[in-house]
Amino acid sequence: MKITPCAALFGAGLLASVALAQDVTVGEVVWFETAPPPTTLPQPRHRLRPDYPKEMRESSEFGYVIIADFVDSAGKRLSMVFSGTHPPLQREVSAAMSDWELKPGMQDGKPVNGRIWVPVIFNPKSAAAKGSDATPRLLAVAPAFVAPRPTPDGVPPVIHMKLSLDASGAITRAVPQEASLKPAALEAIQASLRNWRFAPARKDGQAVAAEVTVPVLCEPPLKDEVSHQTPPKVISRTPPEYPFSMRRYGLGGHVVVEFEVNPQGKVQNAVVTSSDNPAFDDSAIRAVRQWVFEPGRQDGEPNTQKLRSPVIFQLAGVPGGGDSAFRVSTRGDQSKLPPELRFDTPPSFRGVVIPVYPYELRRDGIRGKARVTALINQRGRVSAVKVQEADRPEFGLALATAMEGFTFAPALKDSHPVQHLMAFEQNFSARDLPDDVGDDLLSLEKRHPERILDDHALAAPLKPLSQARARFPKSLLGTLDHGEAVVEVLIDEDGRVRLPRVVSASDPAFGYAAVQSVSSWWFEPPKVAGKFVVVRTRLPVTFDLKTTPAEANPAPAPDATPAAP
Repeated sequence: MKITPCAALFGAGLLASVALAQDVTVGEVVWFETAPPPTTLPQPRHRLRPDYPKEMRESSEFGYVIIADFVDSAGKRLSMVFSGTHPPLQREVSAAMSDWELKPGMQDGKPVNGRIWVPVIFNPKSAAAKGSDATPRLLAVAPAFVAPRPTPDGVPPVIHMKLSLDASGAITRAVPQEASLKPAALEAIQASLRNWRFAPARKDGQAVAAEVTVPVLCEPPLKDEVSHQTPPKVISRTPPEYPFSMRRYGLGGHVVVEFEVNPQGKVQNAVVTSSDNPAFDDSAIRAVRQWVFEPGRQDGEPNTQKLRSPVIFQLAGVPGGGDSAFRVSTRGDQSKLPPELRFDTPPSFRGVVIPVYPYELRRDGIRGKARVTALINQRGRVSAVKVQEADRPEFGLALATAMEGFTFAPALKDSHPVQHLMAFEQNFSARDLPDDVGDDLLSLEKRHPERILDDHALAAPLKPLSQARARFPKSLLGTLDHGEAVVEVLIDEDGRVRLPRVVSASDPAFGYAAVQSVSSWWFEPPKVAGKFVVVRTRLPVTFDLKTTPAEANPAPAPDATPAAP
């Protein structure tokens, strides 16, 4: 059955709103299934109280966030996803939900599973509920399912609509502000707007007609199989071990791991999709690989499903659990920047990638540095990187490749995400890119190469446990659509890939992208005659624009979350 926005989905009475403060309204729970709703819908155990973002308190704009969730029969949130019209609103809702709990839905006295969504609406001060004069107040919203994406890549999928409201607050006319909007997209947005509600504008205490411009968040249509799919249920979740080597720094960390849960409920192919401190990545992967689930189901049968979950690292006794390892400097004269690159709120790091020290230079003890400039788009993704200076060309290429994988909360201007230019510098030395295990293996290669076995010495082929896909180099977009590289690596006794080096590549950029990718791979620890060994092997990496991501994954959800279908 195809899921579409209709009266059955957003039924009468489900869109009533509860005002918590002058500017923030949290809507009622809405059933998000094609099947009939249960007798009692899932309900919050306590009110959600997001703050109004400081940077938007003087804004005259409307905004909202939609929380989509799957709540199981125990009241556990298993697939929470946030989407919002403005990044600051999404940030505040996410922060408020850290301890938000739900009661499960009930049918015939028994708890049931179900998908729901909840709107959180932010009205400007001019739309205050009290007073003799006010602009219209937004009371209820509904998702707009639009395909294909109505805005260019790199631009948030928000369409601004100019609405005419009568004296009852009903919408009488809706006109898009974007001239390029296609008819099918406009039809989908207008279908959504039929479920929106406003309190009318007031003049001298009397309701009056008015015009207002609102942002409409456009979501991709849900796939048919979503209505027949039940997400995996957590049975046990091993907490991550805070790395001992990081304790002296007092830092916190937020690592997002994507993984599959197979029909037996076991985790497979766990990979880091974003990390604000890569020093925590290995510990996060080790923890997630030990998690156990009740498997997800498709039409009642166990199946393999992808999930995405954050792994949080906090140091006991440190306020807030620890500082962030990376911060954006706001120093500089913005008057020298083009107007479209100026900002009120700087970007902040969400995902950081540590560049791989080029093997030959590391082996020979050659140190140096590189500096690049990156253009960050309105979605917080790096859209272009330019090497400004490098002591060796290899250092510049290595840093540029890593920078393409960075992600950010975008810079803001008048509460709207804007592009931003950022300079980033990296020193390539043992001090600045520490890797004790890699140093030991370099020593082993020089002094006892016979102790490193070729992979053909193994009784069975190497078994991959975690393989992140290589990112298509942005520098080659528009020039090539396919490429390949072969990377030689050492696999240590834990199964971790070490010391990658390019053997061949159809373009140097493919070689550096392949090295950056395989540096995070894991294999089942290699054994010979029952003993763990270090193995040398070669890994082919293929790049194809049809299957290889050219930019980082979307921003992570705050709980175990199915990857986008």
